[in-house]
Amino acid sequence: MHAPAPRDGATLNALRQRIDHSDPVALTNYAWLAARAGRIADALDAARRAASLPAAPRAAWRALERLAIGRSDGLLIATHGAEPDDSAPHASPLAAAVSAHRQAAHAVAEVCYHAATADAELASAAWNGLGVLHEQRGETGAADDAWRRSLAEPRVASIHNRALAWLRRDNPRAGRELLGLHAELVASSAPLLFLLGYLALLDDDASLARVSIERALSIDPELARAQFTLGLVHERLGRSGDALVATRRGLLLSPWYLPQVWLLESQPGFNLVEIPAAQLGGESGDEVEHVLLTLGRSLLETGHLGEALAVFDQVLLRHPVHTAALFHRGVVLAKLRRYHEALEDWENVVAQDVDGDLAEVTRRHADSARKLAHLFGKG
Repeated sequence: MHAPAPRDGATLNALRQRIDHSDPVALTNYAWLAARAGRIADALDAARRAASLPAAPRAAWRALERLAIGRSDGLLIATHGAEPDDSAPHASPLAAAVSAHRQAAHAVAEVCYHAATADAELASAAWNGLGVLHEQRGETGAADDAWRRSLAEPRVASIHNRALAWLRRDNPRAGRELLGLHAELVASSAPLLFLLGYLALLDDDASLARVSIERALSIDPELARAQFTLGLVHERLGRSGDALVATRRGLLLSPWYLPQVWLLESQPGFNLVEIPAAQLGGESGDEVEHVLLTLGRSLLETGHLGEALAVFDQVLLRHPVHTAALFHRGVVLAKLRRYHEALEDWENVVAQDVDGDLAEVTRRHADSARKLAHLFGKG
């Protein structure tokens, strides 16, 4: 892009002084002009301001996305009366940042978070968002600095995310110590009480985990990850009936177990926004499958065969060759006298674990099922 002539710069300077900074269309079009003149910093600032206003046009969001990644091509002119971007009803740079963060538009989110740090009322929440963003990128030094700034004004979201980051860096002790430093806030916050219980469970302290998670649920009975984790706690404590009840409640609230989430604030003091810290079927997949297998086994042991079958089916939808799920579904099918289907599952188990202990047990079950199928005349 050619450098603007001096008179172009003077014109832009004059326009910048006269522009209505409450008009998202005017700001968007100024961003277009500034980008064409090579004044990228001015263009980015104008686009960020435009996208942060209510009823921002789609062109504002487009400009912000392009400029935030260093591109000045493809920007659009905005017109009054054009349809606003309903997918991003922003009222502040912080709201714009969180909306972009949720959509994984990280470059846009970073620009807007930095803009929000200039506002004293938004700064703590904005630094927390930047901490999450840097942690997701593996930029731990920048994340540490952002959370240090955020925790100058301790808030539930920043305490939670800092402790979760310690856990995800294999330092759960540091996470528990941080929660201990903010005991008063923890005692009144369902997300923090849950995280304290989750950390205790990972540290094999099921009794403390139960107390913390039950207190979390007394504050927020619809916290699905707490219900699921309480089921695991009861299982660890040998309370299979209570484990079944808690896990069933969790499934009524959500089909997925996501114990690790980042908390963001689009407006300080209002509802927290959650984004998963791990993708389904990825890092959190083993935990999800463990919860479902626990529920399925409990249902099987208590004779709820139809429900058990549905749960094992869910595991196998996620992981079609999961040997434990195949084995237990085969047991359910055999109890339902669906011997042919049971044998198919057990054959798959043996194919996956030819010389393992599970294969040997499976072969014995399969032999019994063949005899029963012959006895009852079922295939």
